[in-house]
Amino acid sequence: MVEQHVERRLAAILAADVAGYSRLTGADEEGTIARLRTLRKEVIDPAVSTHHGHIVKTTGDGMLVEFASLVDAVRCAVELQRQTIDRNTGITADKQISFRIGINLGDVVVEPDGDLMGDGVNVAARLENLAPPGNICLSRAAYDQVKGKIAIAMHDWGQQRLKNIAEPVQVFMLDPVGAKLPTLAKPGMRSITVAASAILALVTIGGGGAWYLLGGTGVTSRVIQAPNTVPLRTAPRLSIVVLPFTNMSGDPRQDYFADAVADSLTTDLSRIQGSFVIARNTAFTYKSRAIEVRQIGRELGVRYALEGSVQRAGDQVRVNAQLIDTETGGYVWSDRFDRPRSNYLELQDDITGRIARMLGLELVVLAARSIELEHQTNPTASDLALQGWAAVYKPTTPETREEARHLFERALELDPHTLRALTGLSLTLANLVINGQSSNAAEDLRRADVLSQQAITLDPNSSVAHAQRARVLQAHGRQQEAAEEYRISLQLNGNLPAPTLFLGETLVFTGKSVDAIPLFERAIELSPRDPGLGTWQFEMGRAMILLRRDDDALAWLSKSVATNSRLAYGQLYYAAIMAIRGDLYAARAALASAGRLNPNYTTLAKFRATDLSDDPTYVEQRVYVENALHKAGLPEQ
Repeated sequence: MVEQHVERRLAAILAADVAGYSRLTGADEEGTIARLRTLRKEVIDPAVSTHHGHIVKTTGDGMLVEFASLVDAVRCAVELQRQTIDRNTGITADKQISFRIGINLGDVVVEPDGDLMGDGVNVAARLENLAPPGNICLSRAAYDQVKGKIAIAMHDWGQQRLKNIAEPVQVFMLDPVGAKLPTLAKPGMRSITVAASAILALVTIGGGGAWYLLGGTGVTSRVIQAPNTVPLRTAPRLSIVVLPFTNMSGDPRQDYFADAVADSLTTDLSRIQGSFVIARNTAFTYKSRAIEVRQIGRELGVRYALEGSVQRAGDQVRVNAQLIDTETGGYVWSDRFDRPRSNYLELQDDITGRIARMLGLELVVLAARSIELEHQTNPTASDLALQGWAAVYKPTTPETREEARHLFERALELDPHTLRALTGLSLTLANLVINGQSSNAAEDLRRADVLSQQAITLDPNSSVAHAQRARVLQAHGRQQEAAEEYRISLQLNGNLPAPTLFLGETLVFTGKSVDAIPLFERAIELSPRDPGLGTWQFEMGRAMILLRRDDDALAWLSKSVATNSRLAYGQLYYAAIMAIRGDLYAARAALASAGRLNPNYTTLAKFRATDLSDDPTYVEQRVYVENALHKAGLPEQ
């Protein structure tokens, strides 16, 4: 008897389905089928052709498409998602079609009829189950083939256990809306290819009732160009971004000082009446990146960019600054400033004042500047405070929190009137309490109270001091008092995204989620690339789920977990919305992630105990979330 040869090959598999297909057809079967037919004709087939693929088979619930390269397969997936999302514009949420996509690189068995089977296909299908609607999940094997080869940002979801897959799989999330489509390789450049063929498996519609929508093998040859970057908004005349200043000292340990100059100028320029100033955290995403300034203007929707360099030698500081028109790329103004380090604040005044005069504006001169100058008796304390804030801006870890705390403590030992140290330490302590990470919550909160009150006494016109006082009040659960402090902060400086966001949070905690939404939108507008964007997207998602706007909640919470998968509260609320939508597999996976990230999210009792509000309206709204979490498997005790 001749042993039958089993053909195997390495393949890249992409699995996709229509999220909520049963709900869509249940509500409007004919309309849904018609829209899917249009998508097949105008989106799927052209995307496959553009990226050099061909359909090799159709099945009752999907089809297989072969590509010559893995890069082409990823291109096709991103383009499919983007065009589908674009076509949802103007369509009510209950009728929108969204795909979930999973991509895996693995071994497959090739059947005599050309069908593909094996773990390579199975893992892709399970990854698709994890993907939020409109997004793409990749396995580690697939990620390793594309990292560094195409300009797409991935978010690490860590090891995930997939149904009927023996070993855990490391998962990476790609949001195609926020991704750059990779450009075609230039002549002479080689693209990455899989040893065998790259296969795209579009497992599109969960039931057999609509299999014919993706049937047939005809593929058009229409080429669709990748869209160019679209401006977020028409740039207002008084809009500006302060880009990170370059450290020219030759000592990387002095980076914090160059960062502090840019950070302070951002705050000062926010005081110009009628200005729109991009937040520091978004501006710093451009650090060490060679990007043409006109592109930055288009991406952020600003008319001007301020860039420069800082050179520090001993007690002397030299700052070079240039103001650039982002529409033309031309220099509007440039100058050099030489000052003793002890006159650092005077240097800031000079730069800000010249920019304001150049733009023909009246600079709002607050008492804060004179107060800071009056109390700057110890330059070393001020320097330590700047280093403390540099630690605050680092990715949050126990080590960076302790580093910031230590630096602020040292600054206050040298000079107890250092405003930046008072506000920085009060913020650090309050956040430790709020996040359940304080070893002595009562003492940390007591000290944060004292520090925040000292800061306001020292400078009643400091927007940062009022914002940090508000954060301390939130840690106490005094949401309405915190809201008043946030409002004072924003009256002093309306361009600060964090007080804007947290004012919205206080409204959520007092049962006014509908009023919080415009504030969350404003915060995201002020800092669209903020490293904390995942939290901000979560705030929108939480407000939506409390208002029982489930489709909107799903969209925002999906973005949150895609942006930052290590936010425990993001995973928790994503579990709730997936349970509400009936996807218990995804809900339980997210719930497990939330529990691993924060032990307070392992029972409903702990979840309630760590919440920051007992407002009756909010508590009543939260029951909807609690019921969903219980459905997902979160026990009461």
